[in-house]
Amino acid sequence: MQCGQSMVEYLILTAIVATIFFAPFGGEPPLLLQFAQAVGKGFARFLSAIALPV
Repeated sequence: MQCGQSMVEYLILTAIVATIFFAPFGGEPPLLLQFAQAVGKGFARFLSAIALPV
C-alpha cells in the first residue's frame, strides 16, 4: 500500500532543506544568516543611495 508514502517523502525533503538552511557547514554561518546579512547590506546600500543629493 502506498497510502501516506508521499507524506513521508515530503517530511524527509523538508528536513533536508531545513538542514541546508539552518546548519552551519565548513565554519561558515548558516545559509539563512548569510541571506539575511546580504539583504541587510543591500538595504543599507539602497538607503545610502537614496540619501545622496540630486
